[in-house]
Amino acid sequence: MKFLAIMGHEETRPQVRELFRKFDVLMFSSMSIKGCFCDKGVTSQAWWPSDKGIGSYSSMCFAILEDHKADDIIAELEHQPIAIEPGFPARAFLMNVEKMV
Repeated sequence: MKFLAIMGHEETRPQVRELFRKFDVLMFSSMSIKGCFCDKGVTSQAWWPSDKGIGSYSSMCFAILEDHKADDIIAELEHQPIAIEPGFPARAFLMNVEKMV
């Protein structure tokens, strides 16, 4: 089993959900997240409008699935990235699941 997480701009969430459906991943979760582009050495949280670094709103969809489905989804993302802005495609993270109870 694998844990697969795909993180991208909030607007990519429907495309990521469709990708899971395409590969018959019937159960997955998603959540909204806020990324921060903090300067080196800055200790305060960037917050609009008080600080200069405005966070980026993203989403993360994730699932625990069979190895072959995870590999197929990664291959699909390598071949056809999901992106609203070409320079910032959705990123996928794949990890082994050692144990489930």
